[in-house]
Amino acid sequence: MKIHKNFSFILFFILPAVLFAIFLDLQNNTAAFAKTFHSNNRSSNIRYNFDKRAISRKIKYINFYGIELPENKITINGNDIPLRPLLIGLTHEFHINYSLSNAVKGDITLHINKIYLNKALKIIFEAGNLNFSVKNKVLFIGTSSSLKNKFKVYKIKLKNIPASKAISLLTPMMPKGGKVIALPNGNEILAYDLPSNIKQINRIIKNIDVKKRIVRIQAKIVDISNNFTRNLGVSWSMSPYANNTITTTGTSISGFSTPVALSSGTMNLNIGTSWQNFGLISAQLSMGQQLGYDKIISSPDVTVVSGSTATINSGTTLYYTAYTASSGTGSSSPTSSTGTTIITQQPVTSTLQTITLGLTLTVTPIIESGGNIILNLTVTNSQPDFGQEVDGFPSATNQSVTTTVSVKNNSTLVLGGILYTEKSRSNNGIPLLSDIPILGYLFSSRQKVVNKEQLMIFISPKLIK
Repeated sequence: MKIHKNFSFILFFILPAVLFAIFLDLQNNTAAFAKTFHSNNRSSNIRYNFDKRAISRKIKYINFYGIELPENKITINGNDIPLRPLLIGLTHEFHINYSLSNAVKGDITLHINKIYLNKALKIIFEAGNLNFSVKNKVLFIGTSSSLKNKFKVYKIKLKNIPASKAISLLTPMMPKGGKVIALPNGNEILAYDLPSNIKQINRIIKNIDVKKRIVRIQAKIVDISNNFTRNLGVSWSMSPYANNTITTTGTSISGFSTPVALSSGTMNLNIGTSWQNFGLISAQLSMGQQLGYDKIISSPDVTVVSGSTATINSGTTLYYTAYTASSGTGSSSPTSSTGTTIITQQPVTSTLQTITLGLTLTVTPIIESGGNIILNLTVTNSQPDFGQEVDGFPSATNQSVTTTVSVKNNSTLVLGGILYTEKSRSNNGIPLLSDIPILGYLFSSRQKVVNKEQLMIFISPKLIK
């Protein structure tokens, strides 16, 4: 019986009191304001509301060109709203210091629902064809003509990025009425805007006009035997990058190396690392060359800005002459004396063409914030195909793989599995006797040699302080 009385007391007295307190808290913290604005003997009723908790407790603020606005979502619905009373009401309601030009007048129609205050102000300025500026945390609002005499021209010199790039980044962010142009001579821009906006432009330029870091790319392109790779300390498992992703064309690889399937050819790309420094690897490769285990084809060493691309070529270029007939089918006309037909040929032009054969390595390093280096790599292997000749010139067989990998500074990335085949034939025989039909085969021999070789690429990126 006592328990039943306690439950009844909680149900009929405590619970209603708690629910009523919650209701009052919601009413106090979420307020809706109905305003009536008058203009030209007409009245316009609008209703806007916002969450008071963001103001009373100062939970979050939004930086609006140097003014801290409470992070409120505001709703405004009304037709023919007088612009000047609306701006005065909003600035008072949200405690914004302001200066309003006498030229601000007219009506606007707004239907916005749950929009942040900073965006709502921009919508109102746009709808009313107004300009604004901020100085000493005071919002100056006026028309283009009223603020025009306050606009000034500033010259800003850039140190690291071209003026054209700065213009492309700044133009979408320029306030209404402001302009930026690039000067033809020198890496400078002109900014035409209000002084307070110029400060904002300078802050943006300070963030984008930064000196890019430089990466030194050391590489070795080597013909090497498979057994000798064990002496180089190469790990093909890529275990240090087990939590990262290596991306190749058409394939996503996670944590280990995998052959990349090609539409044609026999090139498989395996990715590995070596924790020895590049100088030690170079010494081992030089020793292997003396012992006949490898042949160093190229040792390029380039310096490149982070985000830029370096291209390394190792191979030969074949030149040939291509003949092209001019457009048209020629002309023919009979002679008056004999009636024979004379055909006039169109002129033929010749141009010198090239075929690049060998290995091309394209590297684009990107420095991460932690100091690691992302390498965007493209490997292209072009070899002549003497079995498919056109006018006596061999065609080229191209094999290409693109991959992206993140490596530590001063470590060595190894690309292997670039296989190609060289074929040759030789005929040996006893002079004269080997030329006898049918019986000549008894006095001669033919030999077909197929050499399979593997190219390996050692790449070591190093940050230059």
